[in-house]
Amino acid sequence: MRPTGKLTMETGIRFGILGRGGPRQATLPFRERNPRLRPGVFRAFFSVLFPLIAFLCSGCATSHPAARPGAIDSKAAASLDAGGSRLAGSGEPAATGSTQVVVVIGEEGSSRAHLYALERAGESWHRQFGPLPAVIGRNGFAAPGGKLEGDGKSPSGMFALELVFGYAAEMATRMPYRQASGDDLWVDDVNSPQYNRWVTRGELAASSYEVMRLPDRRYRHGIVTGYNRNPIVKGKGSAIFVHVAAEDGRATAGCVALDEGALVALIGWLDPAQRPVIVMGNGGDVTAIMKDMGLSGGP
Repeated sequence: MRPTGKLTMETGIRFGILGRGGPRQATLPFRERNPRLRPGVFRAFFSVLFPLIAFLCSGCATSHPAARPGAIDSKAAASLDAGGSRLAGSGEPAATGSTQVVVVIGEEGSSRAHLYALERAGESWHRQFGPLPAVIGRNGFAAPGGKLEGDGKSPSGMFALELVFGYAAEMATRMPYRQASGDDLWVDDVNSPQYNRWVTRGELAASSYEVMRLPDRRYRHGIVTGYNRNPIVKGKGSAIFVHVAAEDGRATAGCVALDEGALVALIGWLDPAQRPVIVMGNGGDVTAIMKDMGLSGGP
């Protein structure tokens, strides 16, 4: 089912800026500082933004601040063809030609993060969402490649966004969608051949699992990331989703969570034809991932 109309929401996320003179579009200057961002988080975002974009082009999941679309200038565009060809930390080939990127940057030593969404149009990248407040694992981000089952950390790296799931029979999304029932489970038993897979109770061959339809709102809408999915390495972590935040705003066991309205808008924006990916980590770790893959800093 395809979304219709312009993607807007009452929480304040919209494609434009509402000012005294009415709606307008804005170009994001490199020096711009959002008053809702802590300075350190702002610097961390832009310290990894350009190497991230360079990597993607060659190779490849309450009230919020208004989305402020803006074009990245020609100097940045000139660097977009540099980079590697694999998804960092995922062990799978990159989805060539990705033009939608979700970026989640954590605050060092915290379960708090900020989420951004970027889309390429022609030779320019535009910020479609963000910064949106998000929560991650209760113990923050794991070091790249260091995520383990049950450690309470979110993985760091770049991963495909595979499918959308939820409680309803259908949803306004272009992504593959699967309805979750009480019989749907996600296996986290490291000794099971079904580890890190979605199964039904009738086919279950595991002693530990997550129920995909919870008694609360957290899995009402969700996105499955490609972390540890191809290949699956037992013990390296399972069930890494982007889902609705708990009502009390508590940290997750390793997923990324945000406001329900923001997530619905994000899901409606995703387009599988654009090969969407998610990049996750603290600013310093994401920068290190890029350097490990032979990438230099931004332009």
